Amino acid sequence: MKFIRALAAALACAAVLSPPPAHAAGFAIFEQGARAMGFAGAYTAQANDPSAIFHNAAGIAFLKGKQFYAGGTLIHPSSTFTGADPFPGASISEKADTGIVIPPAAYYTQQFSERVVFGVGLHTPFGLTTAWANPDTFSGRFISQQADLRGFSLNPTIGYKLADRFAVGAGLDVRFSSVKLQRRVPIINPFTQRVSDAATVNLESNTDVGFGFNVGLLAKITDSLSAGLHYRHGVNANYEGVATFNRIPTGNTQLDASLAARLPQGDQVVTTGIDFPAIVSSGVAWTSGDWTFEGDLDWYQWSKFRNLTIDFPERPELSENIIENYKNSWQYRLGLERRLGDRYAIRGGYFFDQSPAPAESISPLLPDADRNGFALGGTWKPGRFRADAALWYLLSPSRSTEGINRDEFNGTYKSSAVTLGIFLGYSF
Repeated sequence: MKFIRALAAALACAAVLSPPPAHAAGFAIFEQGARAMGFAGAYTAQANDPSAIFHNAAGIAFLKGKQFYAGGTLIHPSSTFTGADPFPGASISEKADTGIVIPPAAYYTQQFSERVVFGVGLHTPFGLTTAWANPDTFSGRFISQQADLRGFSLNPTIGYKLADRFAVGAGLDVRFSSVKLQRRVPIINPFTQRVSDAATVNLESNTDVGFGFNVGLLAKITDSLSAGLHYRHGVNANYEGVATFNRIPTGNTQLDASLAARLPQGDQVVTTGIDFPAIVSSGVAWTSGDWTFEGDLDWYQWSKFRNLTIDFPERPELSENIIENYKNSWQYRLGLERRLGDRYAIRGGYFFDQSPAPAESISPLLPDADRNGFALGGTWKPGRFRADAALWYLLSPSRSTEGINRDEFNGTYKSSAVTLGIFLGYSF
């Protein structure tokens, strides 16, 4: 039954852990609004467009009239894997084939009085897609061939100015998410002593609806100095889905008969869940003439992600509890803007995202590592219309499993990514 236990472990991981190396460490997505992206995400102390609904809910309290802001971010990740002995072997070299991911976002705010502003946001705070080239022969196909964590958040928010320079904000975070996985089931052929593909597994869950909240503070201490603090509460998601098993003939009648007796065929009900982490963001911004500088410090409560439980109600022998032991992580963000008259601005920045994953949890599902990010961006704002664009380049140092990978799939991952965000806004 060892290979069945390995199957359960892989399914549990895949059901909740499958981010591309393009986002914030772990599987968070910080690309929310191209102006904020141009500051490398350092935006908590400014939050002066409708994307404040994500970055700092208090920021919308200072927005005038009605404003709409929407767009998307093109994300192109790249990842390679170099194997290590004893498995899959030092001669193995693999490449990811995730393609392009484009998470959208849209925000609307409306001023009801001098002090009260209401807004609603639709964005993707967490999500991923991973896929590996040549999935039928990929050495890690028994862990994952392709995996998806998809979803979005509906975030109605209200901002209130307690004073001319000080505001608070709060919102309801309604989180929709689902998971998918494709992988193979391994078996050691007793006649050849080689690993064979015993079956394919396709897992697809329902769409879960979870609830959280976000609150923020924004103080414009002087005309030049502002400070912000924002908290987004963790959200729990519970998934129920179907894992479809299709056996692959091995060519040996005796072995196929043994597999038929031990391995499920067809649909099996499966349940699992994930605790999305809480996020605390803090920042200070300074403006001098045409220049604006901001520095942010963000904290992610990844320590909630200690273990994963997967349950097969109809096949309890497949059920598994897997230790992940993630740690809380920090992000450091610096951004700089230069305004060029009333219509144009250019900006740039740098960020460092700390990986929460220990070496034993690094796998084809989650080739996570620290990330260095470099940002460039700009704005064109003729009158009530605005167009923002930003480009990120993310580079991770090589990340080794250090010979202690939980799935005994050891080696070194190397990841990078390019992201391009384009957002359009209009003030009514």
